[in-house]
Amino acid sequence: MDSIFLNPALVLQIFVLLNPLSSFPILMSAFKRKMHVRKIAVGAVITAYVVALIIAMFGPVLFKVFGVSLDAFRIAGGIVLLLLGLSTIRPQKNGDREVTGVESTISIIATPMLTGPATISFITIKTYELGFSHLFFNITYAFIIVGLLFILFGFAISKINTTLIDISSRILGLFLTAVAIEMMAKGISGIIASLV
Repeated sequence: MDSIFLNPALVLQIFVLLNPLSSFPILMSAFKRKMHVRKIAVGAVITAYVVALIIAMFGPVLFKVFGVSLDAFRIAGGIVLLLLGLSTIRPQKNGDREVTGVESTISIIATPMLTGPATISFITIKTYELGFSHLFFNITYAFIIVGLLFILFGFAISKINTTLIDISSRILGLFLTAVAIEMMAKGISGIIASLV
């Protein structure tokens, strides 16, 4: 039985949403420009983590402010997740994303790459369902994993196979699509049940 301190399924879902592999091309571009990759990686993870916690603390309040039902938000959030998942699965032909300075690169990776609209929607819904304490611990675990992965990437960046990263990112996108469909189905069934 999962506790508020550790819910492996929730940690995995948050990790898939963060999809750190999608940020690797930006780090690779920074490396080619001889920027401090590990500093960027750590800074981006910390920034994204703080944003995620702020959303977990104040996101559910928006339900009351805007008078939006949880099921309606599940459907809307599911659509955002679905679009993100499909865009991750589709092959990208843009090559490396352009990066400029360290601070701007940290900002790009932190949000929208890590804590983007899909992650914000998911965290808001789960906080509403499970409570902040539950989300706090599991968000922390997910970001620790992402941070370690980023640091490892920083050390091994010169030997990284970009094709393998691309394939792995698409696999995560497939799981993200499945999470999106489940979220939308739950929202639709909830609205139908309220109308019957």
